[in-house]
Amino acid sequence: MMGFGFGDGISSLLWSFAMLFSMLLPVLIIVGVVYLGLSLFERRKKVSVGEYDAPAPLLVLKKRYASGEISKEDFSSMKEDLLRG
Repeated sequence: MMGFGFGDGISSLLWSFAMLFSMLLPVLIIVGVVYLGLSLFERRKKVSVGEYDAPAPLLVLKKRYASGEISKEDFSSMKEDLLRG
């Protein structure tokens, strides 16, 4: 028996949600995969460039100079080498 308006009531509404979900699910999966890929690419790029480890050698050098392990000339020479590249 047909209800008022379009379709046959609740079953038509359920089919509408099912169709909407089945259309959105692949889009959400694709967006998720692209986001995951980009975030992994950015992480690899930062690690390969060495942004996280850049200040560490200079800090070690300063600690060695402060403790008297190396002379001022050695410190200056090593610091220049580190800052050049």
